Amino acid sequence: MSDHKKEIFLSVKDLNVIYTQSHKVVHAVNGVSFSVPKGTTLGLVGETGAGKTTIAKSILRILPDPPAKILSGEIWMDGEELLKKPEEGMLDVRGQKIAMIFQDPMTALNPLMTVGDQILEVLLLHNNYGREEGMKRAGEMLETVGIPAERYGEYPHQFSGGMKQRVVIAMALACNPELLLADEPTTALDVTIQAQVLDLINQLKEKFRTSMILITHDLGVIAQTCDNVAVIYAGKIVEKGSKEDLFDHPSHPYTKGLFDSLPSLAGDDEMLHPIAGMPPDPTNLPQGCAFSPRCPYASEACREGDIPMQEISPGHFCACIRKGGLK
Repeated sequence: MSDHKKEIFLSVKDLNVIYTQSHKVVHAVNGVSFSVPKGTTLGLVGETGAGKTTIAKSILRILPDPPAKILSGEIWMDGEELLKKPEEGMLDVRGQKIAMIFQDPMTALNPLMTVGDQILEVLLLHNNYGREEGMKRAGEMLETVGIPAERYGEYPHQFSGGMKQRVVIAMALACNPELLLADEPTTALDVTIQAQVLDLINQLKEKFRTSMILITHDLGVIAQTCDNVAVIYAGKIVEKGSKEDLFDHPSHPYTKGLFDSLPSLAGDDEMLHPIAGMPPDPTNLPQGCAFSPRCPYASEACREGDIPMQEISPGHFCACIRKGGLK
């Protein structure tokens, strides 16, 4: 691995986030730690409600407070601790150093502003452009994502879903951010457009040497886009490693369950094998391993105390008392 690959750009340490609703406490993120080397993509994968988006919004410091509250943890980016940074300082970070592509392009764009002016607004906020220079740059960004600059003056309703998502990507990349947070950027798009948007994100990431965290529940998207993967269940990382580690040697019962739930074109199985049961209530998480009520391999030891992460091969970690031994 090159020195460039080894250089850690983002580091999240023991992050804990709760939501308080109707006198109940939702434990959304529970002791999450990971790092993102410079120029690489980390995939956060897991079921809906696992805490993936909450992690991304914590990095950007855009969680609604109340009801959300970061209880503890550290988020280091390029030598700066973001959680201790004053809000005024975070205004410079958002958009300029960290940008986010949101899940639904329909709600991410202002219907009353032209798409060009929405990109221009980002540019003027974070750069010393004059309006004319900014408009030229906004037109260039539209061209970069495959939209003719002549469409600068059109409104979001005049664009298809895939085109809207391209505009959102142009806005996110307008200031050449060092970190891109992509929150299920293709979920609202049809399958053929999904592939185009993923290819576009990959090309632009390489062009601008951007680090990225990709949030998804789609293992196909992970395979196409990511270098490393962290599997999240009930607000905790249960397995993490390189993409090859996770795809070739899935070791946590939950990770294996995700792969077993996928249809296979090569297999003879007529039925899928979904994970039994439902995710736990985040206001009342089970003792020990949160996956134990759904796990076919669970023992009494799984239901007692904290299950630590163990390095089962170089760079491949798993939080299972079976030590990754699913044969």
